[in-house]
Amino acid sequence: MALAPNCLPRIIKVDSSCGCTLTNASVRGFTPGEMESLANKEVDLARIIANAAEAKALGVQERGLATLLRSSVKDIKPALQEKKIDEQSMILPYIQRRQRSIINANFFAASAGVACPTAGTGGVPASAWNLTVNLGASVFKTSLESIERYFLPGTALNVLTWASAVDKTSRSLQFTVLAAVNAGTNTATVTVVPNVSAAAWGAMTAPQKLVYQPTFGLVQTGANNVNDRESWCYNQPSDLSIKLLVNWIQTSRESRCVTDSYKKTLDLIMQGKVNEFMRTFKYMPLAEQNKRQAQLSDDAWMRSVWYNQRINELQEPETYDQLPQVTDLADAGCVQEYKANALGIETILRDCGRVVDWNAAAPDLDYVFSQLALLKRYREADGDSISVIDCMTDRYTASRVLDIMTKYYKAKFGVDTIRFAKIGEKLTHEGQVLFNYNIYDLPDVGVQLAVFHDQFFDDQLAAFPATAGAATDFKSRGRNLWFMDWSDVSIGVGATKSVVRKSPDAATNEQYKCVIQPNVSEYNLRSWKWTTMLDRPQRHMLLGNFSDATPILHAGPDGTGALVS
Repeated sequence: MALAPNCLPRIIKVDSSCGCTLTNASVRGFTPGEMESLANKEVDLARIIANAAEAKALGVQERGLATLLRSSVKDIKPALQEKKIDEQSMILPYIQRRQRSIINANFFAASAGVACPTAGTGGVPASAWNLTVNLGASVFKTSLESIERYFLPGTALNVLTWASAVDKTSRSLQFTVLAAVNAGTNTATVTVVPNVSAAAWGAMTAPQKLVYQPTFGLVQTGANNVNDRESWCYNQPSDLSIKLLVNWIQTSRESRCVTDSYKKTLDLIMQGKVNEFMRTFKYMPLAEQNKRQAQLSDDAWMRSVWYNQRINELQEPETYDQLPQVTDLADAGCVQEYKANALGIETILRDCGRVVDWNAAAPDLDYVFSQLALLKRYREADGDSISVIDCMTDRYTASRVLDIMTKYYKAKFGVDTIRFAKIGEKLTHEGQVLFNYNIYDLPDVGVQLAVFHDQFFDDQLAAFPATAGAATDFKSRGRNLWFMDWSDVSIGVGATKSVVRKSPDAATNEQYKCVIQPNVSEYNLRSWKWTTMLDRPQRHMLLGNFSDATPILHAGPDGTGALVS
């Protein structure tokens, strides 16, 4: 009997080249042939998938979010580091990876301007002007050091400004850079001359000259104009935005009680060849026990992937050797490893300022729409083409979003939702519904919003108490809107191990030396070293802790116009 598709786990692939969205995800069943091929390439990865197949064979319901996470497993053994401690080789509890991000040096700001002290002397034109330039206020700016390097002599410098706070006539001015020096943290003094001849400058009145003496404005660099016969040998800046990401390794364990028939079935599943489960495995009480164990283990692991925090305050690369020790059972003085927790997705994003707390207030969709524009830009910075952004939440919040969006389209465009939304969409594979979602067009943002609802969020919300007026009424804490780029999420696996232990062992236990048929219990012990990996936190955003009140949304752009209700 071939391994049936309904006993196989599924693989959900979210590719950045397809827009970083689940709406374009590819889903496939993990066939026996693929399992055998993967086993030949990487036994650790195959074992994880096979364990999921075992859980399905036991009857554990497959859930979309857990399947999505398991689909992103990657091998990190080459990144594991060893260190010699007292002539003993020890694997460090963390790995370090390089992260490359985008350097954004497109926009600067002029905060002040004064006449150049040496103007009109030593070959410096009389029109020379000193601009104080900083990084500006762009949300896309990169915190650059020594920004004077970007203003090379001979290059063009454009200043976009207006006449004054009273006279708001727009001005686009171009200058040529003479020199630039450091003026403090993220600040430079740039000496420039306007595109005006010396004769014309001398003929100008003081008010006319003020036009070419800005004190504020948006500053952008341009190309130089240097002939081949002129001397010019300045180096353009070549910043490399590479930093080290630290991922902490955690070892998680499982234990299964097995019989000979269960062991036979498990071996067949692990080999990916046949499924004799329904035909040969008749002892359902043990199967039910292992089914429950598998489900609880999967739930616990998924919660750790989301919420895990540091094992203590010493979980830092500089103090890892002060973390809890793992010692030899026979020799307490022999340290074999240091324990650490793999950091959860929420913890990683909170550390990077990507978690927003609404403090039990009504959900603010005006804010969400403004952030979607930024998420689109962040994700497109790496060359991806983004037309849809996913959001995951509970079914009640998804319903409220549908209700307010229906009214929003009517208030803003005077048309029904059907023109701008697709309701009741499903991500399916061979009849199995993995995700349900609605998708909304947002013309003002230039992107579509896909709102997915999943049982993970439903179950979590249902567990929070809602006693009106009581101090423990914190139902709002259970509501979330998670904007995840699943193409950027992966689960790193450093190793998996499995061993079978029998107790009692008649060969070594003196008490059973004369017993022909001892009552032997057999346990299948398993472990895996894993970590949660996010490469680019700015591509994600978590919103949470909001009430079930009607979402805040205005019919005009940027939170303006009439409030939709």
